[in-house]
Amino acid sequence: MGIHQLAAATQILREAINGALPRQAAGVLLELVASCLALLAKLSAALRESDDPRVAAAHARLVELLYRYTLREQLRSAIHLESTGAHLLEDDELAAVADSTANLARPARQHSGRAHYQNTGDFLAGWLGLNAHEGQHRVSDAHLLIARRLMDGSTAAPRFAQLAKLYAEAPALDPRMVARAARALDKFEPADTSFQGQPLQPTACNAQGQLLEEQAAELLKEPDRATRETRLAAMLNAERKARTQTRNPQPGIYPRGTVGDCDKYELLIGGTQREEFRSTLAQADNPRTTAGKAARAAGAAPDAAPGQQANAADEPASDDLFSSSEPPPPWAQAEQEEHEEHCESEDHEDAESNSAAWQSGTQDAQGTERPEGTESTEGTRDSAFLGDGDVPVPQRRLNALLAALKQHSTGSPAKGITPRIGIHIQLNDLQDLGDPGKLGATTDHGLKLDSVDTAQLICQGEIYRVVFGPDGQPLDVGRKERFFTEAMKRAIFARDRGCIVPGCSAPPEMLEYHHNDWWERGGCTSTRNGSCLCRRHHHAVHAGLLSVVTVGGLAHILLPKHLDPLQTPRRNSVPVAA
Repeated sequence: MGIHQLAAATQILREAINGALPRQAAGVLLELVASCLALLAKLSAALRESDDPRVAAAHARLVELLYRYTLREQLRSAIHLESTGAHLLEDDELAAVADSTANLARPARQHSGRAHYQNTGDFLAGWLGLNAHEGQHRVSDAHLLIARRLMDGSTAAPRFAQLAKLYAEAPALDPRMVARAARALDKFEPADTSFQGQPLQPTACNAQGQLLEEQAAELLKEPDRATRETRLAAMLNAERKARTQTRNPQPGIYPRGTVGDCDKYELLIGGTQREEFRSTLAQADNPRTTAGKAARAAGAAPDAAPGQQANAADEPASDDLFSSSEPPPPWAQAEQEEHEEHCESEDHEDAESNSAAWQSGTQDAQGTERPEGTESTEGTRDSAFLGDGDVPVPQRRLNALLAALKQHSTGSPAKGITPRIGIHIQLNDLQDLGDPGKLGATTDHGLKLDSVDTAQLICQGEIYRVVFGPDGQPLDVGRKERFFTEAMKRAIFARDRGCIVPGCSAPPEMLEYHHNDWWERGGCTSTRNGSCLCRRHHHAVHAGLLSVVTVGGLAHILLPKHLDPLQTPRRNSVPVAA
């Protein structure tokens, strides 16, 4: 085919797309679709031979659009099959359709009695070679997002009309995400009775009285994919938790056998120790700090020769905000001293029980067998702070592990890691400490703390305040120095709660502090001119891939034009929502 013939064929296709198609030529249309599929495969193969990266990028984009169209058309096809009763077709008719020899001019022959396929889902699985569950899932998803079948064979509106509109009219939205949201919301609703003649509308609401479908539709309209997924998942998890009474298992360390030459353990952490452990792991994962680099090197090669150890002179300077070269905070020191005071007596008194429990891995402090998967009784969640005799063996193992992580090794040049717990409390909650039920906090890593854990940390920790002005900016601007002081970093983090790039979920230990108006361009060092960025996005800003603009006194991000042609200033909402 020459270039002129191909151009003429393209013009004919363009006219067919923009014009009306004949409704009485189903056979011709089917043949045309089959030809388009064959043509698409040939065109894609020709495009893959190009070494132009622009062609590769455009081709990948077109293929993704085609894939998303196919996902939507799968559910539409399921409803089409159901409404026409395709699962009742006789075997000869199906064989003719498969061979493209069916006479579409005459009516289709269907079984009057029992057919080979029981329903549309069963037919989808057999006709298309799908898993039986996949066939049923497609029909169920189609009822939620395309249409529902009534008793007389007609169709009615889908169960989730708002999600159905997004599914059909938002080509930039991944249809799989909408389908997952619809399936999750359907579990909060009573069983649908459309086929019995009574289509039910969504009724499940959140604590504020808003329909869950409406809330999900609003979250799905978020332009950033990572933010959209995170906030939607958080909303669904919160609703599941509100509708389910789940009792926490007993925290501790439980042996789970041996894999190869390694022992396997199950670690369950509750209460404030969750934040403690997350902070420890996050600092160990941070290659910028001295302690983090030492922990990574020790974990990678514990038996390495002295000459293979990292050179201290090559280690990067530790972050002032998360430095572990200082003594542990008061709450860590107190627990460490208590551990040392009871260490000798505990080893003597519990030698036999520890040995027996270590072998079984399922005994509690009283020696009673604890079947795997059983849950704790009331009052055991805070067993880390009970008397030594009341602490179960698994909990004592967990306490020992955390105490070992907090201690700084005196005989090793490597620096230990001191967990750092930061909590954020509303001022009106602190004003009335006489009502402990109102006291609650959120940690730097986004964990919700109840009144017991919050009150404990208030008693053992140090409190500092960051006062915000009406525009959401900290009122303290600090001194104009090249680097942000620790107080400035605390204030900036209290405002931003994480990297400000939409969708970024970097932990606090991985954050860096950026001058919105660059220092080398005359910008000052103040909380108003500072923002939290993770290391990756900090490099992206300085490389010109991302831009920082100020809107209403707060720094916002401009994504590249190929991701956001409208150049809308955006700001990460995930850490604040968490």
